[in-house]
Amino acid sequence: MKKKLPVLIGLIVLLAVLSAVYVIYSNSENEDETAVAEEEEETSDANSSSVVFKAADDIDITEIRAVRNEIPDGLYIYEPYDLNDRELKIYLSDDDSYYIEGYETCVLGENMSGYISGFRSVIAETELTDHDELSAYGLDSPKGEFYLTLSDGSEVVISVGNATADKVGHYVKISDSDSVYVVVDSLLSSWFYGLNDLLDKTLPELNLEEITFVSVVGEAAEKDLLMSYEEEDSSAEGNNLTTLIMHNPVSGLVVYPYNLQTTILSGFSQLKLCDIVEIGAKDLSLYGLDEPQYELTFIDTETVFALDIGYSADNTYTYCKLPEGDIVYTTYTAGVDPAVNYNIYEFVERFVNLQYRRNIDNVSIETSDGKNYVLSFGEDSVNKEGVDNRVADLNGKQYERTEISDFYQLLVGIVFERIEENSEITGEPGMTISYTLLDGSVSTDKYFDYDSNYYIVEKDGVSTGFIVSKTYVSRMLTKAAELTAEG
Repeated sequence: MKKKLPVLIGLIVLLAVLSAVYVIYSNSENEDETAVAEEEEETSDANSSSVVFKAADDIDITEIRAVRNEIPDGLYIYEPYDLNDRELKIYLSDDDSYYIEGYETCVLGENMSGYISGFRSVIAETELTDHDELSAYGLDSPKGEFYLTLSDGSEVVISVGNATADKVGHYVKISDSDSVYVVVDSLLSSWFYGLNDLLDKTLPELNLEEITFVSVVGEAAEKDLLMSYEEEDSSAEGNNLTTLIMHNPVSGLVVYPYNLQTTILSGFSQLKLCDIVEIGAKDLSLYGLDEPQYELTFIDTETVFALDIGYSADNTYTYCKLPEGDIVYTTYTAGVDPAVNYNIYEFVERFVNLQYRRNIDNVSIETSDGKNYVLSFGEDSVNKEGVDNRVADLNGKQYERTEISDFYQLLVGIVFERIEENSEITGEPGMTISYTLLDGSVSTDKYFDYDSNYYIVEKDGVSTGFIVSKTYVSRMLTKAAELTAEG
């Protein structure tokens, strides 16, 4: 018996230890369950990402009164162009389109659909069901209040308060709920759209490789630029490149669209309507738009781009408007400059009078020292490639195409080296070249002495300012003399 007593005492001690461990474990488990329950209770008023307002599919928003007391930081919108833009009233018309009160004639842009859909469904990042006073969230003096009227007769008011501490959203209150919500800024931005965001500010897009017409005119233009596509002259001999023919300030010059892209159209992507300055402007002279400084017109095969340009607004922007409109906008000056500060010499083909052989009936050349050459062409003779193979006659001697080719290329290849504007022309011409075309029209160029090395050209009675090398002209006349020489 005495031997069994220590064993019994050991068993009793072990049982006591196990009982203690069980009690500790059990208490710990209960504490964990209590902590989880308490945590769930503390966070039960903060649920993530849920739709807190949604208009049914068959319900329209018929009216929105947007009171924008302050534009919150962090939203992707323009500043309002005017204090009157702080409150907007938007209505659904009978034809199911929206309009802004007071701006009924203004065309609304693509942002309007996003603006409406932004109110149809409000998604909150967090819902606070047990919250402090509204003043703690800036909802006693909201940054924005949006009064919605629905087609079923119900009304909803949405208020926007302060930004959250982490700056990812703003606190929002909806009239039919006691909760305070957190809505992320990316969803809030459309609510604060103003006229600059909602009105249509799109301009036509052009295919710059297919320009058919260019015009830059205006009060401030030193010279008018007018170019148009001439279908009958659209293919230079031996190629099929589209060309434009200049009418002003010098008639008949050839311009290829790709030359325009690197000069007057180089800033075209920045010719856009940026900010609204004034809607229904009563005094356009304030912006230099009563008589525009420049009127730009560009046309491709399908589209017309037209814009009136006024004074500079600052170092970056210039005032502008659409030709038939009364809304003043800004556009980037960097887009205007290449179009208005152009230099003809930079983009025209430098031929004095490029006439394609197939259009010519005859050419007459007279020089001041009494030399005369008349080049004429015989009856139609076009090969299967469409090349003009008419027999040529130079002062009574006939030549096949290949025999006269070098001279003709020198004749129509006379180029000017630069343009001297407003240069005075005096005396008698040193050479006169007249081109008579198959349609009966005549183009006459007169070459007057500019100095000992150059001529200055008068075209159809008007000075062009073209400066032409006398050395080149001498080569052309020498070739003519060689062809007409006896023997």
